[in-house]
Amino acid sequence: MVTAEFAPVAKVGGLADMTTSLCDALAARGHDVRVVLPLYRHIDRREHGIRPVAKYQPFLVRVGQKIQMGRIFVQGSAATPVKIYLVENKTLYNEPGIYADNEGQPFAHGLARTVFHARAALTVPTLLAWEPQIIHCHDAKAALTSVYLNHWYGKVPGLANVHSLLTIHNLAYQEIHPRESMELIGLPSVMGAFPGVLEFHGQLNLFKAGILEADLVNTVSPTYAREVISDPQLGCGLGSVLQARGEAFSGVLNGADVETWDPQNDVNLPAHYHIDALDGKQRCRMDLVTSLKLSDGNGPLVGMVSRLVEQKGIDLLMANIDWMVRQGFCLALLGTGEERFRTSLTKAARKHPKQVAFVDKFDEKLAHRIIAGSDMFLIPSLYEPCGLTQMYALRYGAVPVVRHTGGLADTVRDASRADGTGFVFHEYQPEALKTALNRAQEAWRDQKGWKTLMRRGMKHNFSWDESASAYESLYERLIAGEDEMK
Repeated sequence: MVTAEFAPVAKVGGLADMTTSLCDALAARGHDVRVVLPLYRHIDRREHGIRPVAKYQPFLVRVGQKIQMGRIFVQGSAATPVKIYLVENKTLYNEPGIYADNEGQPFAHGLARTVFHARAALTVPTLLAWEPQIIHCHDAKAALTSVYLNHWYGKVPGLANVHSLLTIHNLAYQEIHPRESMELIGLPSVMGAFPGVLEFHGQLNLFKAGILEADLVNTVSPTYAREVISDPQLGCGLGSVLQARGEAFSGVLNGADVETWDPQNDVNLPAHYHIDALDGKQRCRMDLVTSLKLSDGNGPLVGMVSRLVEQKGIDLLMANIDWMVRQGFCLALLGTGEERFRTSLTKAARKHPKQVAFVDKFDEKLAHRIIAGSDMFLIPSLYEPCGLTQMYALRYGAVPVVRHTGGLADTVRDASRADGTGFVFHEYQPEALKTALNRAQEAWRDQKGWKTLMRRGMKHNFSWDESASAYESLYERLIAGEDEMK
């Protein structure tokens, strides 16, 4: 696995959770799984048990016109099911952060970090004297790995018969760079000129190159796979490139970490509960209301845990927030992101202190408490490749209110159906969200029917078993040589 994030060592969002859960599930099924990620400066080596290993000598890789030295560190013990290798370079990873610095600005040497990580990941197997069958690359930051595998490392002993899979977690983040960056990337200049795989409207697009060079490509839900091809906005300029891959492109729905996210055993909760004993959920609700200083009125408590970016539908929420207060809703909101959304939510919380609580930070424990304590959980996304919070919400009996897109469409069924589990709206319009919330509030007033709806959602099993099996099928297809090669 080649990834920029891996929980809990290096985490920004869902990519870290997905890669960790998938690796654990594959290891449990008997696979030898190894991960290569950068040793970021901010990682606490002592806390995470990260150490150098003397037998792994420093290695050299070329990044542009410079030779960069790397060292291999490992996390955990030899008995750890998933082997995690972190590659250190003190020059490139000399600032804290994964994608940006403490001010939110992208690193000036960000592309050099990406090149180093990709080439280091292909150097590690040789240093370990280990021959992988599959190199699984995650998102644009790792997309160059499959390109280098094809053009520079394909004849290296131990890598000659390796196949590559690229998983798209979010197509909007593509790693686009000026054409002058070809020298830093180190591939033949023809690849950066039309019709080369890196060329993209006069610039270089690492995601495009990875999509074209990987043996197979997938994204993290079947609906998102269809959307990026059919909807130009969601395709982000690469819809036709993905469509051209034909049967080599597919969607595999993410699973959820059902051990960490289990209301029967969650260490973050003030009380535990399960589908046949929901009293603990009411205690979680009261604890949340009290700690956030909200009024325990006669309306439903709506939770939202999200990055505060345009993708997440924050503008739809802001257009409805005063109306929601008038309707009697209380809102518990947790997240960080764009300043405009943080400012708007802060103002709303000050205007309605008894009905709107906004916590402007990342707080894993509070995220669990909000999901457990909420009656409803709001995810009004413009697009959502997969999403995990709706799976957690269903499991915790917080009925989701979601837009019909990506993984939300694959996991939440509207309450108007006999097998419904939530409230779904389609148009990306404030009025559409208002209608869905209206329906949800009407249903909530019938507490007997509401508990039936809650339990229907809590029955769903979103464990990684099915998803891991789907990835196994992709790996087996590669090894059997059934993929559509370039």
